[in-house]
Amino acid sequence: MEPVLSTDLPRALLAALLCAAAGTATAAGGAGLKLGYAHIGFNTRSADLSGPAGTTPPGVQASIEDTRTLALVADVPLSDQWGIVLQLGTPPVVRFNGAGAGAALGEVGSARAWFPALLARWQPAPWGRLQPYAAVGLNYTFFTDKRITDAYTAAFGGSASRSSLKKSHGPVLKIGAEWQLDPHWAVDLAYARYGIRTTATITTTTLGLGDVVRTVDVKADPDVLSLMLGYRF
Repeated sequence: MEPVLSTDLPRALLAALLCAAAGTATAAGGAGLKLGYAHIGFNTRSADLSGPAGTTPPGVQASIEDTRTLALVADVPLSDQWGIVLQLGTPPVVRFNGAGAGAALGEVGSARAWFPALLARWQPAPWGRLQPYAAVGLNYTFFTDKRITDAYTAAFGGSASRSSLKKSHGPVLKIGAEWQLDPHWAVDLAYARYGIRTTATITTTTLGLGDVVRTVDVKADPDVLSLMLGYRF
């Protein structure tokens, strides 16, 4: 299994940016926290599974089931219009299904997906109690608890399989609005689009062949719709 993070740089960068932003938060208004539900709808585009000649049928692809998570967002204002947003959440289990010529396989694997994101947020003057905003930034995606199903292993004549999923960086675009309930509490509704791609490498122990390695490139690019309750300090 891959380490959760191969370097401390992403975490150090997030910490440094948030600490720098915190110094201006008092002048620009209090920092805010939001917690709530997020639906993740994947827009999967898969290449064909590739492997050694004669071991992999053509046209086998992958798709990803939609899922949901508990979302957590920290917002640190820099001015009346600008701020920094850190998006986190409980890592959902994503399930990979066979597609294309492999659709009959059903679920072929799963993994727990982590995709924290750091964004720059802009907002116009509020419209009464309604505060619209837009944000753009980057996500860092990696996977843990990777698993390959017996159905996949059996379909390729193997006795056991293991997998790895490549980490990735990609853009995040977000639009949303807060409805102010009082000076501290607000309801937030937002839509975000993530750019996420990975390469799955599956190694299957096969009688007479040893370890057979197959790979498939997948673009996930999920749409995330969230409804959260926020508190500004």
